[in-house]
Order: sequence, then structure tokens, then C-alpha cells
Amino acid sequence: MNRNHFIVYLFGCFTATIGSSWLPAIASAPEPVEAYVYSTMPSTAAHRPEMAMDGDTTTYFKSGGGMGDGDDFIIMLSRPIPIQTIHIETGDDDQQDALTNGVMDLSSDQVNYFQTVSFDSSGTANASLRGKSVQCIRIRMKQGQSTNSLVVREITIKSPVKIDDVMIGPGRGFIDISQAPDLAVWSQEAEKKMEEFWPDTAALLYSYKFITPNMVNVVYRTGPDVTGVAATGGGVMTVNSQYCRQHPDDTGLTVHETAHVIQAYSSYNPVWLVEGIADYIRWIKFEPENYHPNINVKTATYHDSYRTTAAFLGWCELHYDSRLVTKLNQAVRFGTYKNALFQQYCGKDVDTLWAEFVAAYKIDPANIVTLPVAAADRPRLLPVVTPDSSVPVDLTAIYNTIGATTDGSVFDASGGADGGGAAYSSNLLGSDMSWKNVQFRIGTPGQSNLVTCRGQIVPLAVGKYASLWLLGAAFQGSQMDQLLKVTYTDGSVENLNQNFSDWYQAQDFPGESRGLVMKYRNMATGTKDNRPFNAYSYGFSLDDSKTVQSLTLPNNENIKLLAVTLAK
Repeated sequence: MNRNHFIVYLFGCFTATIGSSWLPAIASAPEPVEAYVYSTMPSTAAHRPEMAMDGDTTTYFKSGGGMGDGDDFIIMLSRPIPIQTIHIETGDDDQQDALTNGVMDLSSDQVNYFQTVSFDSSGTANASLRGKSVQCIRIRMKQGQSTNSLVVREITIKSPVKIDDVMIGPGRGFIDISQAPDLAVWSQEAEKKMEEFWPDTAALLYSYKFITPNMVNVVYRTGPDVTGVAATGGGVMTVNSQYCRQHPDDTGLTVHETAHVIQAYSSYNPVWLVEGIADYIRWIKFEPENYHPNINVKTATYHDSYRTTAAFLGWCELHYDSRLVTKLNQAVRFGTYKNALFQQYCGKDVDTLWAEFVAAYKIDPANIVTLPVAAADRPRLLPVVTPDSSVPVDLTAIYNTIGATTDGSVFDASGGADGGGAAYSSNLLGSDMSWKNVQFRIGTPGQSNLVTCRGQIVPLAVGKYASLWLLGAAFQGSQMDQLLKVTYTDGSVENLNQNFSDWYQAQDFPGESRGLVMKYRNMATGTKDNRPFNAYSYGFSLDDSKTVQSLTLPNNENIKLLAVTLAK
């Protein structure tokens, strides 16, 4: 593999200055640098990557698995510095896992490696540089070689520049487009997506005291022996160059592959769950807006892998356990996965969950992995009304509140629309109101002319209508997800769900319009409250193939109606 790395990465530097008016003039010390550690291999908290360069030979980095010739361990300085010598010791306390078939590479620009030093038979590598500029130190295997584990006891750097801090670098890819230079823009966009979501992926696939890899070598290749799209393993993500050219918008594929890097499983078992989790990361978490489920419910199963499994996992998290994928990931990572874990975490066995998922998918496939939305919160278009087709509903028998009064009239301070001495102005309402071809009939001023809802059943003019309309408002704050029911003569019932805005504070809920904005309201003392108040119009589509019989109102006294109308 061509191991030139094509990427530009920027780091900030910590600057230390010393100054005092009484000190003798001295040469300024070079600004210190920071060291960032990268590894294609996982580790544990007991042998973290930073321990390879902590100045203590009793602590060391140890990879949580083997190292092959595609793996790297890199120290990257925040800028190039002059270095006299580099000394690397490998192997643990028992002199095991000394790296005898590896090399140390050096680079001054993160791109070109100018010197290679082999490790000797004791697992030690030394480089004498005489002040040569270095930014990257890379440990890798010789071509075709491998080891059971990489153990880096200590990396010692002698330089006039102080290394101020050593830390794990942010997750990233090292791109090699030497075989496909025309994909420079495509690869940069893919790299941006991969690095943007790397921290979130690491968090989603977290295991206690397990340190996931924070780098991968991304190689773009074309040829008969290259994977069809992309594949990841052994520290290398191989991307099919021809696929990229044919799919210029599919740069998100590297997010799926990054999930495989972070999974860092010792065994990909079961494969359906491994691939399902990777697609869950991409489609459910990273770009759900581009995920369009297409599941054949007659033949599909939860273990079909990829998008089907991803959708199933996402659905289970929405309805049962929001950390399900994190928990299943840990089980796969440590070889303890079994199907019974679904029962443990979700309270139901996996087959029962799948049956529920399929039933939900049949009802609403487009929203199978989105958060449930209350019926009243779902966007809807208002029905279109044919002119002169309105049929106002007679509410005389169920009016129970004096809610609208003539301007200047005095009424009970415990009455009015709000039950506290405030009412609509009949002068502003009039006896009839028209809104978008809907005719509302208003009750007589100063008499019971408002319906305080208590679950009443309102008879409707028998007929076939395309829409139902209300004029009214909520009081004592907005009233959410209220249920009305239309009963048809064939016995069927249609549920209508609506959020109602408070008469003073419009919320513009779905299906709601400000039918009438009034400049004031009337007070029990005969005065006006010169603030704007609203009577809202609410529209609902009906099944015009059926004949309506009655309307059941919400059982909520904070919902009050001035008028009800049917229309065609």
C-alpha cells in the first residue's frame, strides 16, 4: 500500500512568555508544543495511548488486540520542531511483545516521511537527527508482518523545544488518494463528515474503560480485487474509487465505515448486528433526513443487517430503551451477545419486538424511526370550502355561558368568557362572521352565547360534508391535544385532535387560524381592556362519503366555542 498521507490538520499552540523589568536580558525560550497521540488500535484505561509518552517506564501503551501492516501508532506534534534524538522502547514488564519486526518513520510535514528506522532484536528503535525538523513519529509493522499486541513502553524525545502536553488526538482519517487524485474534493467532503461525527459515534459506542481507535488510514483504490463500495479492517478503510465517481453525493458512506473503526470488535459476531449498528450510526443518527425505509414486511427479518436492522434498532430505542445500541455494542465488543438481551433491555423478546415493529411500519413507514408526534401536533392543510356551502350548527340548546356582551354593559364579575369578569365584544363579533368561505353564526349578545365544553354531544344536520369548523379559543392557557369525535350514521367514529391557543396568546397550532383578532375585550364593570384578544377558527376534513350524525366536544371547561359549522 502506498503509505503517503494526504491531509492537512491544524493545531493551536500554547504560548509561554517570561518577562520582568529587573531581569537581565536573555534569549527567549522556544514556545512549547503539544503532542497528539493517534492509534488505529483500541486499548484500555490501564494502558492508554498517552502512557507511551508520559516519562514513566512503569506505565505503557498496550493495544487491545493484534497489530498488522495496515496499523499505525503516531505521535503528532502541533508544529515541527528540531530534534536531536528519538528513543523508543517496546515490550511489557515480562519482556513480552517487544516489537522486533516494526519500523519508526519520521515526517516534518505530516505528508512525506523522510527517514525509516528499524526496531532491533530487543524491540528498541533509535534515531539520531542532529536538530532535523520533525512533526510526526510513526510506528508501524514491516510489510506483511504482524504482532499479537503493540506495547510502547516509552518514547523519549530530546529537543530544545519543550513538549508541554501529551493527549489523545481527535478522531480522524489519514487520506491516501495517490491512486485517485481526481477524488480530492470528494474525499475531503467525506473526511469532513467522518470527523464531524466521530465524537458522537465514539459516545454512542462507548464501553467503560475501553479506549476506541482514533484514526484510520483511508485509501482510495480501483481494481478487480477492491471491495464494491468500502470496507474497513486492520487499520485501513478501503474505498472503491469507481463507486465514488458514480455516486458523487454518497460521501456519507465513510460514516458507516468509521463506525466499524470505533466498534473495534475482536470478532464480528453476529455479523447482522455489527452491520446493523454501523448503518444505525449513519442513517438513524447521522443523516436521518436521507433515510427512506423500504422494507418488505413479508420477507424481512430483524437479522437482515444494514438498513433493516438499523431501522429496527432505532425503533426499539424510541419505544423501549434509549441506550439499547450502546448496550448491545458492548455485548458484541466483549463477546457476550445473545438474543436474550432484547428481553433484558426492552422487556420483550426479539421476535415479539420485530412483530410490533412490522405492525408499526405498515401503518406509517415514513416515520418509523422518528419520535412519535401527538396527533394534534401533526401538520395538516386546512380544508377548502366551496362558497355558499356552509351549514351553521344550532348551538342554542347547549349554550351555557355569557361569553360575549355589548360594549359598556355591566355583568357578573364571576362570569364572562373567562369566568373572571372578561368577555368578548359582541359589537366586534357581530351576529355572523365569514372566514375563507366559512359562515359562523354568533349567539345573542348578553345571553348564553358561548359553549363551555364538558363532553356534550351536539346533533348535526344529517348530510354528507367535507369539513367541520369551530370558532372559539382556550382559556387559562393553551389546551393541548384535545379530542373531538364525529359520529357517522353508519356507527363509525372519526377522532379529531386539536391544540387550542389561549384567547390572548396565539400559538398558531396546526389546523388553527386567527379567525378574528379583536382590539379589546369587555370587562364586567362596563369598561374595555384595550389589548388584542382572539377568536380562532379550527378546520377539520371529514369523510364526505359518509353521513354525519353528531359531534362530541372535548371534556375540558377551558375550551369554549362561539360557533360550529359544517361545509362542503
